[in-house]
Amino acid sequence: MGRIDPFIRELTSDEPVLNWFGMTIVEAHAGMATITLTVDPHQVNGNRMAHGGVVFAVADQAFAMAANTLLHYAATADATIQYLAPSRAGDLLTARARTTYHDDRRAVVDVEVVTADRVVAIYRGTARATRRG
Repeated sequence: MGRIDPFIRELTSDEPVLNWFGMTIVEAHAGMATITLTVDPHQVNGNRMAHGGVVFAVADQAFAMAANTLLHYAATADATIQYLAPSRAGDLLTARARTTYHDDRRAVVDVEVVTADRVVAIYRGTARATRRG
């Protein structure tokens, strides 16, 4: 495992969605993050491809981890995804997020989701700082 920001460890210490999807935080620090997920048979659609929501979820998790290393308690303001290639049960999806812009209230994060030899999806999201209270 790589470096994981202490705030991310705290933030995800009781985050049931990670286990529910089967995601692993490989690294998350300094505006970047890597999340992995092996596609389970119950995560495929009728075409026997990973459901788009599963691919979006792993990209969104990487986005959130990268953004929250810079803006604690950030929330998604918007997100888009382009699906480029299919993935199937047994494929290891790796989502690599990199912050391309940030200030004290927002961050723009680009995520590439890959498996083996191909890019599965490209995701871009904007995070906004939230008030915690």
